[in-house]
Amino acid sequence: MQNVKFLLLPLLLLGCSVNANQPVPAMPPANFNPMASLAPLAEAVEPAVVNVYVTTVQENDLPPRWQMLLGVPGQREVKGQGSGFVISADGFILTNNHVAENATDIKVKFSGGEEYKAKVVGTDPSSDVALLKIDAGKTLPFLQLGNSEAAKVGDWVVAVGNPLGLGHTITAGIISGKERNISDQLFEEFLQTDASINPGNSGGPLITLDGKVVGMNTAIVSGANTVGFAIPASYLNNIVEQLRDHGKVARGYLGVNMSSLSEEGKKLLGVNGGAVLMTVAPDGPAAKGGLKEGDVVLRIDGAAIEDQRDLLRAVAGKTPGTKVTVELMRQGKPSTVVVSLGERPVQ
Repeated sequence: MQNVKFLLLPLLLLGCSVNANQPVPAMPPANFNPMASLAPLAEAVEPAVVNVYVTTVQENDLPPRWQMLLGVPGQREVKGQGSGFVISADGFILTNNHVAENATDIKVKFSGGEEYKAKVVGTDPSSDVALLKIDAGKTLPFLQLGNSEAAKVGDWVVAVGNPLGLGHTITAGIISGKERNISDQLFEEFLQTDASINPGNSGGPLITLDGKVVGMNTAIVSGANTVGFAIPASYLNNIVEQLRDHGKVARGYLGVNMSSLSEEGKKLLGVNGGAVLMTVAPDGPAAKGGLKEGDVVLRIDGAAIEDQRDLLRAVAGKTPGTKVTVELMRQGKPSTVVVSLGERPVQ
């Protein structure tokens, strides 16, 4: 696993107008010609991107006696900064969870200098997404989430954010890859881009030439040159409503430990893929549905399961309480069971 670095920029311290009746997303003009200049695109979308400034409180690990003897405070303020973007005219803003996590104070600042206090509406630590809300007292410019599944490697994109605390910055590049697996983020596969992003870009948008958000800039590989990763917009679309309405994302849960089959295992069982159940929690959804240790899951609701990651995502993509049909191999024989999913604990 490469050394993946998430893009919050920490600083340690001591102590386009929109029609109000019919809001429309910020988009470049109809006559926009990217071959001539990207300036019209930048000018259109930049007002909907914000710098995010956070304050957290960090406890001093020294025992109280040493704090007194050394004259150091028991707590210190930690200030950091990232980026975000407005997704609705009434002030909902997306950013990374690692930007907003444990913040005691959050402020957002627009390119025009306006600054507002923000509150956290919902977080999803498992995918590193947070939803903020501000009350600006007016209709705000906003960006539309696009279809990242339709995006292609080689498509031009621009990244907007607050790298290194420099303020609003635009960089350009292409989508370099799709479906990248990085770190332990299990519930989505990242877009890779060579648009320059740096610490402080976390939570900012990756935008296609039509002005739509194709991803949220989230991570870089330390020591690499222009290798950045963004959470796909199609995934963001799937969780925004849950964050807004419930403050969290509820995912399906089986209650098993599993592993991918080796190539030898596949040949031995005569299958092309699958995930083998190593343990099954006695009172979990899988056990109640009839799944057993040693079962090899081949399909969920008809969708092929190639490996353990496929199984995790297939289940996590369902709503708790959903009944799923599980096709499996048990002791060399095919079988089918129906399992009512539980709710996955927050990780």
